[in-house]
Amino acid sequence: MNPVVVQFSSDLLSGAFTLALIAGGLLFLGGLVSLGVFIYRSVKGDGMRDPEEVAPEKTTDSDDVTQGGQDDEWEFY
Repeated sequence: MNPVVVQFSSDLLSGAFTLALIAGGLLFLGGLVSLGVFIYRSVKGDGMRDPEEVAPEKTTDSDDVTQGGQDDEWEFY
């Protein structure tokens, strides 16, 4: 095999491996930052919200259903 081709493929694989390591490191760092923000919000009291709690904007049932016209794609909105 030609030494130039071997060297080029080796450099290409080495570069791809380096890019994969950098991308993996950035993803790991992002995960650590996200975990830190989650822990900080949980300690400060603004963490995950209970889905059973009613949101203040949804205290009244104001979902008005209206019937669409003949040219509309949907029967009700």
